[in-house]
Amino acid sequence: MIRFQQEIVVGIDGSASSKGALRWAEEYADQTGGSLTLVTVWHWPTSYGAPLAYEGFDPQKDARTMVEAAKAELSINSSRVRTLVAEGHPGKVLTEAARDAAALVVGTRGHGGLVSMGLGSTSTYCVHHAHCPVVVVR
Repeated sequence: MIRFQQEIVVGIDGSASSKGALRWAEEYADQTGGSLTLVTVWHWPTSYGAPLAYEGFDPQKDARTMVEAAKAELSINSSRVRTLVAEGHPGKVLTEAARDAAALVVGTRGHGGLVSMGLGSTSTYCVHHAHCPVVVVR
C-alpha cells in the first residue's frame, strides 16, 4: 500500500461524532500538508447468530455511499484523500489501516447503544491498540 508522507486515518460512520472527527482531521491535514484516509467498516447484522438481510439490503454499498459522501464534502484536494471500506470489527480495521499513519482520528462514540458512556467501544479499542497517536474528537 502506498503511504503519503503524513497520512491521517479517520474513522467514518455517519454519526455526529465521526463528522467532527473528519472536520478535525481535514484541518490537521490542511495544516501539515498531509493526506487523509477515510475508513468505514461494515458488517452483516445478526440475530441469534443468523445474518439479518432483506431484499435490496447491501451494507457494503451503504458504507461505500456514506464514505464517498463524506469525501465529497471535503475542501482539500481530492488527490490527497483516499477511502477504505472494509468488513469486520471497526477497531481492528481502523488500527490496522493506521499502522504506519501519523495519526488515527475517531469520534468519541458512534451509533452504539450506551449513549451515556463518554467513550464508545471503537474509540476505546483504538486508544488501547493503535500503533500511532490517536485523537478522539468529541
